Amino acid sequence: MNGWRMAIFWMAILVCSMSLTACSATVVENTSNGDRPQLIFQGNPPEWAHTATSIMTELEQWRGLPFQEDLQVTFQPPQEPGLNGWYDSETKQLVVTVTDSEPLGRGVLLHEMFHALQDRNFDLYQLKRQSAAHPDYEQAVSAIIEGEAMLAVSELMNYDFLAHAKLPAEGEVSAEFFEKVFLYGAGMKFILAVRDAGGWEAVDAVFRDPPRATSLIFQPDRYLAGEREVQPTAPSLRASETLQSQTVRGAYQVQLLLARQAETRPLLGRAAEGYVADTLNILKDSAGETKHQWAIEFSNAKVAADLVSGLTTALARDERLAILPSVSVAGNAIVAEW
Repeated sequence: MNGWRMAIFWMAILVCSMSLTACSATVVENTSNGDRPQLIFQGNPPEWAHTATSIMTELEQWRGLPFQEDLQVTFQPPQEPGLNGWYDSETKQLVVTVTDSEPLGRGVLLHEMFHALQDRNFDLYQLKRQSAAHPDYEQAVSAIIEGEAMLAVSELMNYDFLAHAKLPAEGEVSAEFFEKVFLYGAGMKFILAVRDAGGWEAVDAVFRDPPRATSLIFQPDRYLAGEREVQPTAPSLRASETLQSQTVRGAYQVQLLLARQAETRPLLGRAAEGYVADTLNILKDSAGETKHQWAIEFSNAKVAADLVSGLTTALARDERLAILPSVSVAGNAIVAEW
């Protein structure tokens, strides 16, 4: 896929299926004039599209930022189940799929138009490019983008999104489902924390100097205190071992491991609050054998002790690992080796 598409999937359905009144309340007759940016429609606009240009004004007033230039919206029939719309920050293409649900269409349009507003002011394509080589950094950037857009939907539609963006207590959770809860839910909480601390100016600063680790999304106080990234820590090597590479997997990966199974899901809050840093070390021994050593550092030894059993269970069920890891506690860290 060329560029980067920011799409709203099941969250649009969740928001807009709740209340026709809530989803239609932000759309009024167009009052804009030729002196400011306009919406340009392509495809087959639905009947409600002629009123949608007022959303531009409302988004600008809510966020205190201008669109600066015209915005083209393409309306088209659905192509993929659950894909209700997207905004491509490279091509500047905004697409809304036309369904039988007018509230859903309006909700999707608001969300994707807000991505366009972000892009006009903060160059989302460049922001994604600079984070693309580092998965944890990229997830953090995606969270601030999607979290702010969902905040716009939540406040402008007067809908308590966070009350519904929760993981179930029972059953398995897919990686795809967990990612959406993280991007929209944890991302929105991060933006709220930053705005509460310093207003929209502080949120503007986030896009100029974004968090480069998902741990800062889960712990916004660390970002507000000036922290921007998590550095790998030096491994404990045996005499026969040499270090081949180091990677920070990130708090997101720890959370995902615990979220997948119902029995380890209650540990998510403890892990999110206690996480400090982690390092995946790739080691090689004197026989040329490769070993993985994942050291996860927590705020104190009590947190590590509380989490070691759950992480052992989660790692044992991780289908990505062909070998059952050995897991131990070393001070305030949990170390998994395989």
